Amino acid sequence: MMKQRGMALLVVLMLLAMMASLAAVVTERWFFSYQYSVQLHQRLQGKWYAAAAETFAMALLVLDARDDTQHTHLAQRWATSGQRFPLEETELQAQLIDAQACFNLNAVTGDEEAQRIFTRLLVLLGEETGQAQQIGAALADWLDEDNLPRDGGAEDAEYASFHSPWLTAGQRLQNVSELRQLRGINAALLQRLRPLVCALPEAGMKININTLAPAQWPLLAALAEGTNEAAIRQGLARRPSAGWETLESFLAEMPALGSQRRYLGLNSAFFSLRVVVRMADTNYRQYSLLQRSGGQTKVLRRYWEIEEG
Repeated sequence: MMKQRGMALLVVLMLLAMMASLAAVVTERWFFSYQYSVQLHQRLQGKWYAAAAETFAMALLVLDARDDTQHTHLAQRWATSGQRFPLEETELQAQLIDAQACFNLNAVTGDEEAQRIFTRLLVLLGEETGQAQQIGAALADWLDEDNLPRDGGAEDAEYASFHSPWLTAGQRLQNVSELRQLRGINAALLQRLRPLVCALPEAGMKININTLAPAQWPLLAALAEGTNEAAIRQGLARRPSAGWETLESFLAEMPALGSQRRYLGLNSAFFSLRVVVRMADTNYRQYSLLQRSGGQTKVLRRYWEIEEG
């Protein structure tokens, strides 16, 4: 009799243990399901906030184009940087920048002078001349469609010999981060290049002198020898608040750049929008490349990042 009671008690205890375990598993799964649903909702909310900021930015660009179709400068509406919009339990930050105040990496395709400019830019950023020339040749090889390496360049055969092999793109860059795949480009150099370079969906290059920041002086110094940081900073400091009306008025300040006027411009067609949405458990970041043409603006590319809180 005592043995039967003991067995019954043991069975009851085992059932209680199993029920407790099942309850713990169900509670844990419910908790993770709830957290996933909350974060999924916040991500979707962040996406829609970013879409609203994108629409607003495009409207500003259209308004500025109606006011002045020939110039893009820092006194226009779009150039108000770091706008913050406090919302219910959310903060939205948006920044619109000129995507043509930079060196277009895709301009190296079929343009040997653009390749030389990129090489000089690398030297100004601290690279040795020989190394800079090899990186410039490697970029040109990365972009072209053939498999014939330039002098100092690198094509498929070299990258395929790496421990983790890959091939050259054979097309235009879509994002500056792709530079990291090039032979000779390390993380530190890429970080120094980021504020100065861009990857636009065209092979041409027009650096907008009306939107250049003083810290971007290497862009102009790389265009032609005989220029230096002090002279460029002084020239940019004398820039009118609404930008230069003509290239001639700019070149009067910096005559050494006269031979490279084909790479200089006063207007911009491409803009980069960075949106950060901070919520309780999630930060949503979106980067958009916008194109303005014929009084209309459209989105060419979007990149997004999600950071869990």
